Amino acid sequence: MKAPADAPIPQSVRVELAHAAVAVLGQRLGVDLLIVKGPGMDPLAAYSGRASSDVDVLIRPSQVGEFLDGAQGHGWFARDRFETGSPFGHSVTMFHPTWGDLDVHRRIPGIEVPAADAYDVFWATRIQSDLAGQPCPHPDPVAQAVILVLHAARSEGSRRAAMDVEHAWTNAPDEQRRAIRALVDRLDAQVAWAAATGGLDAFRHRPTYRLWLVASQGGGRLQEWRARVAAEPTWRGKAAVTLRAPLVNTDHLAMLLGRRPTRREVAHEFVDRFRRAAVEVAARARRERR
Repeated sequence: MKAPADAPIPQSVRVELAHAAVAVLGQRLGVDLLIVKGPGMDPLAAYSGRASSDVDVLIRPSQVGEFLDGAQGHGWFARDRFETGSPFGHSVTMFHPTWGDLDVHRRIPGIEVPAADAYDVFWATRIQSDLAGQPCPHPDPVAQAVILVLHAARSEGSRRAAMDVEHAWTNAPDEQRRAIRALVDRLDAQVAWAAATGGLDAFRHRPTYRLWLVASQGGGRLQEWRARVAAEPTWRGKAAVTLRAPLVNTDHLAMLLGRRPTRREVAHEFVDRFRRAAVEVAARARRERR
């Protein structure tokens, strides 16, 4: 019996086709991209049955603008910007009516060597995984494991993140663990790595310590913004983050509302940010008096 012509495509099939479509897009644009998660991951990095709902790619930093412009010319549109997408400013989320969501990374949070240098490391050892009949470039299994665990470090202890760390690191073969540890050191990713695997307090002296403490264990908005300022390596960067802190993230608000917010809604959110900040400060003061 044939399925109805309008029967929905299973998510696993759509996601695999989406990965293949993005790989083809990168080829057509002449852009270097690596698929960093998803159904093409090596069993050494991803546990069996780990499902994906979107596509995650890491673009060579010098080609990010070219890829974003080219993707928009092929039916993708951006939901946010690097400045508003996350505290790390590392990715833009794009959407296609057929393929769904695509997270475009210009760097991997937690890696503290220059993004271009990190990309060269991943690119030099890349592998190909066939998805929907299309060869798709991925980092090698060791790099996949590192990227997955660093992602878990900013997941505030979710069950899925714990399973990722357990499979990719805790239960990995000894040879794989040695290679992973060496790559973490090469990428200067020790602070974020410790946030995911334990021992973060040993890095209190590092500027990024407070940011990874919030990312891995949670915290208030004031705590997050203070951590973001502390993590910035330059005074210009610190000033830019400080000036941006009180502003409304209109991209995030649009995703919550399902449409672009009105001026009145933006104004209301702006005022409410100060109310929430006052509540947070008062709550912290009560805790400190106990």
